[in-house]
Amino acid sequence: MKIFLFFLAATLSTAEPIHVDLPTVMKLAGAHNDEIELARMNHSETIAEAKLAWQRFWPSLSLGVGYRRHDGNIQDVAGAVFNANKQQYTVGTNVMIDWSPGDLYYSALATKQKALAAEHLVEKSRRDIVTQATMRYYDLLATEASVAIIEDDWRLTQDYEKQLESAVAAGTVFRADLLRVKTQVARAKLAIRQEKEKRDLAAAALAETLRLPAQSELRPAKADLVPVHLNGKTGVATLLSQATQHRPELKAAGAATIAAQLESDRARIAPLVPNVQASYTAGGLGGGFGNNTGNFDDTQDFYIGLGWKIGPGGLFDKQRRVIANAREQATNLQTGNIKAAIGREVVEVVVKSQSAHDQIAINDEAVTAAEEMVKLAKERQASQLGVVLEYLLAREELTRARQSRVRAVTDFNKAQHELKRAVGR
Repeated sequence: MKIFLFFLAATLSTAEPIHVDLPTVMKLAGAHNDEIELARMNHSETIAEAKLAWQRFWPSLSLGVGYRRHDGNIQDVAGAVFNANKQQYTVGTNVMIDWSPGDLYYSALATKQKALAAEHLVEKSRRDIVTQATMRYYDLLATEASVAIIEDDWRLTQDYEKQLESAVAAGTVFRADLLRVKTQVARAKLAIRQEKEKRDLAAAALAETLRLPAQSELRPAKADLVPVHLNGKTGVATLLSQATQHRPELKAAGAATIAAQLESDRARIAPLVPNVQASYTAGGLGGGFGNNTGNFDDTQDFYIGLGWKIGPGGLFDKQRRVIANAREQATNLQTGNIKAAIGREVVEVVVKSQSAHDQIAINDEAVTAAEEMVKLAKERQASQLGVVLEYLLAREELTRARQSRVRAVTDFNKAQHELKRAVGR
């Protein structure tokens, strides 16, 4: 892929238009995009947080040396104050444990679910970008096909104009008919320019999605302008079931829901689990009165204790449980909203796909009829039975029918890809 991207970048540096097909566009869209990279960075961050949550179970270890000296009054444990000059030095290791097992356990589990949700959101971002690139590619393909249709009409009308010029010179056709054809030629040239503007704007939009230079002159592969059936004849109920199982948004929402449930359990159960504090220090201790530096020998200290925290973050912290429960309920509501939105999306795309499919068949009939109308008008004109206006109207009707079919095929293909994304495939 990197070699392909390097080759494409080198090709784009030339002034020639670059033709790309749909598979290439989809690969480029999923290969490098800022939104996808941002989602991956968020995923990496949550993975690191999940690992850190489990690492908090490890005790802390410290190595060090220390020196302490005192000169002047000091008070003993009985309360007497006296003058003393002394010093001490230590060398040793300290192992310290300060655990809140309940908090640590549930926090680690919840963070793991958040990392899983972030992973599903990375996949969602990738699919969204690929779908956006596909939609923009079909927009570019539709405008390119429209330009070709109008240019075809323009060339034929120009040829007809030349024929009428000869007929006008021979006196067999009125000059007004020739002027009517010239007007139609100018109108076709204007339509070509307008469609080329739309094509260039569509190319710029596609280049933005693919993160290619804005000045890239992208052109679509003309062979892609055919109806593409991606989903077969599957019922809406089956499609909704597939979407529920495969959509990454729902998987992410499910992981977020579990994380919220764990946070609720943390607020309810963790305060009941006692905190653990333990320490062990081993090393050497020396010193004495005045400047005495002797008496160095090994020393050890050990401590362990259990305790419960009362108040905020501990026992009887009602507000913490209220907050955790509210967040859990909010997460459940968000999951329901996501599920409802996905269901609506699937139904809408199915309707759009069916409508576009029917419109293709209707437009096929319209194109066939318009082609026959143009043929008859041309025959009538050749036999001097028809008029110029009839031929021009027939050609205009054919152009509109062909453009309408392009739009129907484009809408159908876009709907098929949208439906594929909607069901999570």
